Amino acid sequence: MTTHAQPGSIYSPDPHDSAPGGLLLRARLTGLAVVAGTAAWITGLLIAGNRVQDEVVPVEIWGGMAFMLGVMSLAVFVLSTNATGRRKGRYIPIVEMALNVPAIIWCPLVIAYPDDTPGWVTPFDMCWPLSMLGMLVTGIAVARVGRFRGLLRWQFLLCGLWLLVAGVGQGVLGDDGGTYPGTVWLGLSYGVLGLRLAVTPRVALPAADR
Repeated sequence: MTTHAQPGSIYSPDPHDSAPGGLLLRARLTGLAVVAGTAAWITGLLIAGNRVQDEVVPVEIWGGMAFMLGVMSLAVFVLSTNATGRRKGRYIPIVEMALNVPAIIWCPLVIAYPDDTPGWVTPFDMCWPLSMLGMLVTGIAVARVGRFRGLLRWQFLLCGLWLLVAGVGQGVLGDDGGTYPGTVWLGLSYGVLGLRLAVTPRVALPAADR
């Protein structure tokens, strides 16, 4: 008799075989982390206003750090559900998490060095936009694989488009109002996604288990 052993993993190889209760709990906790982080950053951005263009505003930086922690939890959730695929696609959320760590570390560093930032901090700073680019790649992969159904399948892509929306808003409106399109998109993308996962986690279940 021949047996086929699958590589060991802390994650279930098939989310459909996972206990629905465990997936519901993960979805709810992820949603709460994303909602809290998104709300914290939006609050910081609204308080800081246009000052973020010229100076380091601690409330905005700490809010951004909370947001990145929410993004980290979202990447973990994507990996644990194989939402980007079971083979090469699994490396997408792993790379995203690897970029999130230095992006998170950058937050206290920039507060510690607000005026004359050392050169060694620059790589940490670069990981912030790279992590947002990683979320765009993640969103494309989630939509392509189709592990989730309905609106949830596309919401990760909407989150990933934040980098594009924020960049276009900054280019069109300039320093006076360039932060507002990105702020609104944060609420419509990450905020709504987090709220759905927190309040109605069953949207993450396979269709047969809903």
